[in-house]
Amino acid sequence: MKRWHAVQCKPREDHRAEAHLGNQGFEVFRPLCAVIRRPGGRRREVVESLFPRYLFLRLDDVAENWAPIRSTRGVAGLVRWGECVPVVPADVIEGLRGRADERGVIPLGEQKSGYRPGERLRLTDGPLAGLEGVFCAQRGEDRVVLLMSFMQGTQHVTVPGESVDRA
Repeated sequence: MKRWHAVQCKPREDHRAEAHLGNQGFEVFRPLCAVIRRPGGRRREVVESLFPRYLFLRLDDVAENWAPIRSTRGVAGLVRWGECVPVVPADVIEGLRGRADERGVIPLGEQKSGYRPGERLRLTDGPLAGLEGVFCAQRGEDRVVLLMSFMQGTQHVTVPGESVDRA
């Protein structure tokens, strides 16, 4: 039975890991988002990973050989808790895919500002809608970083600023 799992990538090598895993025949999903950067004072849209240093693989627990994954260029390893490799629910992946445009990029809206570190926020839309987290930082112009209890631990999750509101 094929299920989705999270893979941690080496710093700034998400694209390389995605390409090499795909070349090996693995089903790979790396959610992308467009952010506005100002290199040299000019405003420019840049496409980058929605979850920097992470991507998702759909793997068969029995029929597939997972050994090549850890030696793939750009891959640091599978996300694990001890010996357990947690499963990412398929509806989370499908929710992310459903929000992507024709380029495979998840559009981000206008930022909501004024959040203070430590403030509780609730996700209002998307596959994680209804979950709450603690505001940590603003990332770019239109994303926020939340500390959430998720996947059997606490995780820093970067989400669109339009997708959160005060709890």
